[in-house]
Amino acid sequence: MVDQNTFLDTLNSVKEIIATAEVPLKEDEILAYFKDMELDGSQKAMVIDYLTNPDNYKENKENDDSQSEAEENREGESPSDESNINVYQMYLEEIGQLSVYSVEEVEELYRLLLQGDNSVIEKISHAWLLRVTNIAQQYMEPSLLLEDLVQEGNMALFLELSRLCGSMEKGNVEEMLNRAVENAILTYAGELRDAKELEDSIVGKVNLVNAAKTILAEENNVMPSVRELADYTKMSEKELEALLDIMEEANKDQ
Repeated sequence: MVDQNTFLDTLNSVKEIIATAEVPLKEDEILAYFKDMELDGSQKAMVIDYLTNPDNYKENKENDDSQSEAEENREGESPSDESNINVYQMYLEEIGQLSVYSVEEVEELYRLLLQGDNSVIEKISHAWLLRVTNIAQQYMEPSLLLEDLVQEGNMALFLELSRLCGSMEKGNVEEMLNRAVENAILTYAGELRDAKELEDSIVGKVNLVNAAKTILAEENNVMPSVRELADYTKMSEKELEALLDIMEEANKDQ
């Protein structure tokens, strides 16, 4: 069974490698990163497709970015709001081109999945496209992009389908898939919120330290020491030194 955390970490790492590589990676080079995960043929095909084929929404996003700044910032509608609407419309159009399965047909696909027929994974994934998008919409926030949440949901769906394939597991497949998608989207959204809060906290502290340096320098006609800054800002010297290192690195990059 593929470990979800290991798989996602590897997938994201390979995605970065592909994005920065001067020469496109071949399929066997991509799959070499997953050699210890014992992926079957269907899973390998989905990994290759995910990593090598540009998602349709990227084209939509490029078109959105080419619009004027004034249009993007229409009153009452942020650029992310418009992007999310376009992504949702794109998914509706894409889903409309796929085969539609009845309730009975979906149940049969689930039965075949549990018996080990991995050829139904793609069909079930297609049948779940709209559902994943709707689940992602439930957890949307202004700082999040629908396409990112949908991507996390689709990957979680793929992993859960892979886990269930041939498992003969008892229980409601629909509920298990729904739970996997929701948990993945919630976890991802939480990680983004935590990262944003940390970034905001660091920015706030940087501004505080810069203000403290200006005030103390004006008062004493000399640049303040770390100890003086720590006393003024109520930070520990250790935290302040780490923050000063970050500020120095940021100045180097400018």
